[in-house]
Amino acid sequence: MSTLPSTSLTLSSGIYAVPRLTNTNWVEFKTKTMMSLWAWGLACHLEGTVKVPESLPHDPSNSRKILKSNKSKLATEEEIKENYVVLDAYAQKEALAIQQLFAAVPNTVLIQVQGKGSVAKIWKAICSIYKAKSDLVQVDL
Repeated sequence: MSTLPSTSLTLSSGIYAVPRLTNTNWVEFKTKTMMSLWAWGLACHLEGTVKVPESLPHDPSNSRKILKSNKSKLATEEEIKENYVVLDAYAQKEALAIQQLFAAVPNTVLIQVQGKGSVAKIWKAICSIYKAKSDLVQVDL
């Protein structure tokens, strides 16, 4: 029983299939990654255009009390729960997109981009690395 080399594996199946990134498949990887994340509704995360939700502010005189977003009065339990739901949904979408990228890139790239923070910053760093590599290949031709 033979196994496929890791460079030919995909990270998903069907329309969301994304190949592992290698030194020779940047254009395919970039296109399929972008389409996959767009299909999952994560384009605004990848592009950095998503509105990052803010936590409700705490009362400066009592950090245990949470204020409405306009800081006019205390937030209700319902408003606090709604805020947590929004924050959690955003974090989950960021994590899903980051996981897709981290699972597809070589460890040498992962080490360079893992501390960038947002999906958009990680994607921009990956694009920069491989744009430089593809420019080198064009010069060699």
